[in-house]
Amino acid sequence: MPTEFLHDDHILMLDGRVLDIFHRGMREPMRFHVAFMGVYVKPRGDVYKVQVGTLVGKDVMGGVHLNMDASTFERFRQFIALATAARDGAPNP
Repeated sequence: MPTEFLHDDHILMLDGRVLDIFHRGMREPMRFHVAFMGVYVKPRGDVYKVQVGTLVGKDVMGGVHLNMDASTFERFRQFIALATAARDGAPNP
């Protein structure tokens, strides 16, 4: 069963080892295999600036940029922990 995280106009959906990112203004969702997924978080006062995209070396490229308050970030952290577990805990195909 897919797991979803809703934030503003974005829906992040984890289905097994695939992360889809939907946005109201996009015709097609962005799709990442968790093996290539990267997450960058930068706290700024009461706001967390989050980027979810493709991990290239130690950098996260592309994807989406989201701004979250602390309670939303906690929900995001729990959601992305599932994606990280899928990436780190399952054998590569």
